Amino acid sequence: MRLTQDPIQVLLIFAKEDSQSDGFWWACDRAGYRCNIARTPESALECFLDKHHEIIVIDHRQSRNFDAEAVCRSIRATNPSEHTVILAVVSQASDDHEEASV
Repeated sequence: MRLTQDPIQVLLIFAKEDSQSDGFWWACDRAGYRCNIARTPESALECFLDKHHEIIVIDHRQSRNFDAEAVCRSIRATNPSEHTVILAVVSQASDDHEEASV
């Protein structure tokens, strides 16, 4: 009989280390979550397929590093993503931008 629950798996997808990625890493650690970080779309998909994370936090502040929406679509196209929650970190939006939905 199993009495303990496995910690929640979180995947952070950030092209570079910064205060945002550090903050999410710290919060996951404090909450007792297992956290992985990926720096490229390829490593993100590979890590997700290996670990089946429940939560994904992706950096969508700058599109020059990688296409965050394409990464989300790639992950959503896989079977293990059915119950995965994806959160995007975005730049402060101005009123004239239309919000994207994946």
